Amino acid sequence: MKPLLRSISINLLVIYLCDLIYPGFSISHNLKVLLTASIIWMLINKIVKPIIKLLLLPINLITLNFFSWVVGLLTLFLLQSLVGEIDIKPFQFPGFSHLGFVIPPIYLNLFFSYLITSTLLNFILNSIKWLITKDEG
Repeated sequence: MKPLLRSISINLLVIYLCDLIYPGFSISHNLKVLLTASIIWMLINKIVKPIIKLLLLPINLITLNFFSWVVGLLTLFLLQSLVGEIDIKPFQFPGFSHLGFVIPPIYLNLFFSYLITSTLLNFILNSIKWLITKDEG
């Protein structure tokens, strides 16, 4: 029961942080919606994601695991379709300029917004799991 609650709370934190960091991803800040989304995302990661990886294994082997980002996109799309309060939308990056360093404005369409959201969710999740795991050696 303890690992289950830990996984749900980590997923809740990850979804909330992603909502704060990336403006293209938004979720209702209702506790019921956040808990539902974290439970569903945990179930997707534990049950559905290995099945999708197994189905895409031949393509991943051929492309030397370059196609693995599709698994993250599929799980995010499944999460969004199961939780109605999650909204992923296109994003306009306004640009950045500081002391001669310039990043121009960029428009990210819906596909790239999904890709960035999926990458950010998985990066934050793996970072938090790495921080809380005990050293084996």
